[in-house]
Amino acid sequence: MAVLVTGVGYIGGYAVRDLLFAGEKVVLFGYLGGQGDPHGELPEIDYIDHLTGGGLTDGRYRDQVEVVVGDVSDLRGMSDAAERHEARSVLHFATMLSAGAQANPLISTHVNVIGTTNVFEVAARMQMDKVVWASSVDVFGPRSVPESGVLTDDCMYDPVWLYGASKVMSEKLAFAYSDKHGIDITGLRPTRVYGYGEYIKAGRGGGSSWLGNLLYAPAVGDTAVTVPFGSRSLDFVYVEDIADGFVKALGFRGDKAANNYILSGDRQPIPKAVEYVRRLLPDARIELEMEDLVLPPGSGFAFSRQYDSNRATTDFGFHSRFSMEAGVYRTINLNRRRAGLPEIPQPEDAKVGI
Repeated sequence: MAVLVTGVGYIGGYAVRDLLFAGEKVVLFGYLGGQGDPHGELPEIDYIDHLTGGGLTDGRYRDQVEVVVGDVSDLRGMSDAAERHEARSVLHFATMLSAGAQANPLISTHVNVIGTTNVFEVAARMQMDKVVWASSVDVFGPRSVPESGVLTDDCMYDPVWLYGASKVMSEKLAFAYSDKHGIDITGLRPTRVYGYGEYIKAGRGGGSSWLGNLLYAPAVGDTAVTVPFGSRSLDFVYVEDIADGFVKALGFRGDKAANNYILSGDRQPIPKAVEYVRRLLPDARIELEMEDLVLPPGSGFAFSRQYDSNRATTDFGFHSRFSMEAGVYRTINLNRRRAGLPEIPQPEDAKVGI
């Protein structure tokens, strides 16, 4: 039996790593960073190999992985891959993100809506045990925010852009498939995910990369960086915490219904993160601007809202172990390690929680 993983991407690479470490078999389905050519370059496979310490190249995990290059909007191709390799559950990551979705409405609808529908359809036909898929806090908007100022899973939909609207549609589809076929479907809504490997997200139209630049450029050289949004706070949720949440949700057996969960992290003022980077890297040249960056169409300020993920903690044990300090420190050191630079000693406040 195997787990079908669609799209992989930034978060999915860590989730696949964790599944392989746990001895699970995975079937990777999608373009996988390539152009649809199974004989061409597949950057997301290289990414997984890197995260596993070369575990695919040296063969340690190669027998646990099947790679099927295909289009998530191709129902037959996805179904054949799942049936051939006896998949019993799905982790669905394939998506076109915010700015990319807005700029390419036809393609993004095929990927974000049709692709997700195909996942649910395959799971229904094969009577799979579980589907876990990547929704988003972009299903919310200004009218979603209650008087408390804290968004919970039950807040009303109010998507501003096409990406969020596609996730609302997919959540509605999850309810329909669950009601009709009794599938156990869990949608996860991460906040602002960051950490080592964020460059993967850029290829999916992730919009602004200012946080990735802050944690990369000063860590590996003397490049000056400018950080906007100095008057805002950000929900820093580290990528390994999110991947762990997806894997935990995969093992969660609910009431054979569709449920959606916010996954949030450590909300801190953006200037505090800038000062922490300066503390770790005293020679870093960082300019903090109080003004907001002009975001491309499709990107918004969901990252600056306040969220409550207690329900995910209660139901399947999601826990944000990385404080902002721990996540920033780990990202900087991993970037330095990849660049062949010495690591920075770990401060006391950068230790990871339990």
